Amino acid sequence: MVVLVFVRGIAAERAPNKPLLVIQGPRIVAFFSLDPKDAGPGDNESLSDFQFYVGNLRAPLTKDGIDIDEVYSKSFRVRVGRKTTLFHPRKITVGYYFVAPGKRPLIEYGVMTDSDLLQVAKEYFAPSTRGN
Repeated sequence: MVVLVFVRGIAAERAPNKPLLVIQGPRIVAFFSLDPKDAGPGDNESLSDFQFYVGNLRAPLTKDGIDIDEVYSKSFRVRVGRKTTLFHPRKITVGYYFVAPGKRPLIEYGVMTDSDLLQVAKEYFAPSTRGN
């Protein structure tokens, strides 16, 4: 079981040392909660795969109007409109935070291939068909 801790509002604003991502459109935040220079032998393969697949995503995502960021931090802040959220993964330290204005974030954990990430992005960022 993965436990997530979300700190909202004023507490997230008081975390100035955490990266802040201002969301104005569809975005994927690829996170690796270990600084690459601190990666040990067991982390190097995961880090290498993570960076390789994220690098392969840039062109197709840009073409589709989706931004992608790489964050190397144990937590980060996300601002959508006036609301700021502090995201801190607990156990699994690598993953992807999908977010867009008007949608609940989707978090996927573990290193994913570029094709798997593109599939998740296509499903998450697709226009809602509710009510049609």
